[in-house]
Amino acid sequence: MVPPPRSGAASVVVKGRLYVFGGYGGGTGRLDDFFQYSFETGQWDEVKVLSEAKPGRRENNGVVISDSSRSIYLFGGYNGSSWLNDLWKFDIESQRWTCIQESSDPDRADDANAASGDVPAGHQVRGKAPSRRFGYVSVVHEGKFVLFGGFDGSRWLNDMFEFDFSTKTWSEIDAKGSLPSVRSCPAWAKDETHVYIQGGYDGVERKADFFACDLATYTWTELPCYGTPPSPRYFHSCCLYGNKMYCYGGYSGSERLADMFAYDFETNHWVQVDCSSGDAPSGRSSLVAQVYENCLYVFGGYNGATVLNDFYKFRLKPILMPPPTLVNDFSRMINNPDLSDVRFLVEGKDVFAHRSVLAFRSEYFRVMLCGGMRESLARQDAGTSCVPSHDLQAIDLPNVSHLVFLKVLEFLYTDSVKDVSLETGIYLLIASEQFMLDRLKALCEDLIRRDIQVENVIGILAAAHSHHAAGLKDIALEYIMRNLNDPVIMAGLADLKSEPDLLLEI
Repeated sequence: MVPPPRSGAASVVVKGRLYVFGGYGGGTGRLDDFFQYSFETGQWDEVKVLSEAKPGRRENNGVVISDSSRSIYLFGGYNGSSWLNDLWKFDIESQRWTCIQESSDPDRADDANAASGDVPAGHQVRGKAPSRRFGYVSVVHEGKFVLFGGFDGSRWLNDMFEFDFSTKTWSEIDAKGSLPSVRSCPAWAKDETHVYIQGGYDGVERKADFFACDLATYTWTELPCYGTPPSPRYFHSCCLYGNKMYCYGGYSGSERLADMFAYDFETNHWVQVDCSSGDAPSGRSSLVAQVYENCLYVFGGYNGATVLNDFYKFRLKPILMPPPTLVNDFSRMINNPDLSDVRFLVEGKDVFAHRSVLAFRSEYFRVMLCGGMRESLARQDAGTSCVPSHDLQAIDLPNVSHLVFLKVLEFLYTDSVKDVSLETGIYLLIASEQFMLDRLKALCEDLIRRDIQVENVIGILAAAHSHHAAGLKDIALEYIMRNLNDPVIMAGLADLKSEPDLLLEI
């Protein structure tokens, strides 16, 4: 059962299904029907709603999925006579709608289509709720519903709100950074940390700018746009796939568009994607566009003459390529007794590893484990049979801490290190020299130089000099020379009396 024609419908993909709610049906007015499409079976079905209460007719609202992928949330929109700011939750498992907040407009005549059925009295919602609006941006992130911008019937907006589901409280967000100007109907998409918005309309002109908002700090950044960016537009859609964001369709102010663009987050370049092959969709705005696996799906919209219910699939990649797992798999081997064949004793604690990995990654360990040193003879004489890891003869490493040695192993298994403090970084620099790991040494130098301050630069210079970290030493010297008159640095130079060569260089 294919949904009837519509534009401005809300959509979201959850657990292998595309959900579509409402929209504008042309001659049938605004809609309140609810459909789902199974990507596995290729079938459309109307969602069976078991609750009496449900959202009323509307368009240009958004639906978003909860962090648990169990609940779908819907806010506001336009019902043909009034803008709305009600908030609803649909539980996918129980198939019931719950009204969290009713629309605030006191004019009940205009509010007739905000809800259908009897809405039971719920918990009191606290705080200042957003005004009624449509064409906004909405996401759910870490237990909060986040809202940006839109149009309230008289004003284009760039305000920002969050609703805390646990406390049922609205709060206006004091966003930081390069906040987008007022607008409605941009395209937007969300990943694990950011929401991205592109384009939109401010009542005067269509937009082509591109922003990212860090959802942990609510800090906006305007992203650089090199290459061939999309022309100004609104009522378009965008989706994330891999390290790219794809934008499709929309309205330029004079034309419904059928072009596609991809933004590469690594290079900050836009490129136009050739999507003309095959049975391509006509130009359209207010469409549904979602990514599932390696395909972009487009449903419905408005082509300038009529609303649509055609349905298309565009392969973003010919073959669905699972993400690489090598680094993650190797990280699971770090200090893992399973299948290990060497045991170190570091600060009295066992650390397990694999001889072949260490020997191929480090000349130091190759000599230690395979080159005739005493430690290389510590292997149990058990032929090809597996020796229980705790029965392996331990190799004592007295000159490194347990924490630092685990970081050394992290580098040997993954070629990188994460979450290293300045203090740990200095000790890791020392260990990298001991274990003859030039890349790890450079990574430590780069990490340390980012935290250079007047209070620590003398100690960093001394450590770099002692352990032959030439790049870090040069950076520390340059920092000292730029701040030579600082009293903290002048006092610190007295600590270098034991290093006359360094004092001479300064």
